[in-house]
Amino acid sequence: MMISAIIPTINHIELVQQCVNSYQATTFDLKSEIIVVDDGSAASVQEALIPWARDNQVHLIANAVNEGFSKAVNAGIQQSSGDYVILINNDIVFQQPGWLNLMIDTMKQDSRIGIVGARLLYANQTIQHGGVVPSLRGNFDHRYRFQPADYPPALAVEDAHAVTGALMLISRALIDEIGPLSERYFIAYEDVDYCYRAKQHGYRVVYCGTAHAVHLEGYTRGTTKLNKNRYWRHKELEARKLFWSTWRGEQL
Repeated sequence: MMISAIIPTINHIELVQQCVNSYQATTFDLKSEIIVVDDGSAASVQEALIPWARDNQVHLIANAVNEGFSKAVNAGIQQSSGDYVILINNDIVFQQPGWLNLMIDTMKQDSRIGIVGARLLYANQTIQHGGVVPSLRGNFDHRYRFQPADYPPALAVEDAHAVTGALMLISRALIDEIGPLSERYFIAYEDVDYCYRAKQHGYRVVYCGTAHAVHLEGYTRGTTKLNKNRYWRHKELEARKLFWSTWRGEQL
């Protein structure tokens, strides 16, 4: 069994190095290939990544320009060979040995489980993600946000409306059937869109609350909800309009 870990990154070299180090330290019992996709970092960053990738058995893909999350991930998927693909944001830090085994064991319970997500925590050990649900504002929220890490409902293993692409396990069977992420999305909504496409084809999306990791949310783009610049807000608004023009009225 081979796992393909795909980690898109831009600029913050210390983040992707920390992510890879923590991945390797907590998944040493699994056969993995690690594919880092640099999505248009400064030339100095890409040059520094080359020897680091070589020394750490990482396959590096370096894009000349920032092409967006979906295209970066898909470049990694195209070069992957694993039975399972795990998408990992570069601002994820793993602290739980065996977290990936728990996600894989969940997926193996049913051949129609195509996507598995995990419980993500802020650095202060409150919950950042316990699954994705629609909000009354016309977008999506993360369940159990700001609850304690061990909040009992967040420890469940259960079918989910959707899960975040920040840490998403995907079966090769699903990729072979429906293809990779939609490249119509530059940033945001591509993960929920992929979950919806999976369900549309009869696959299940499952949240595995027994597996957890820390998500330093916003570090990748250098943003928080308070300081998102106009460019990123515009991109997210574009993605939101595209998503609802595609999925409004669909019953999944």
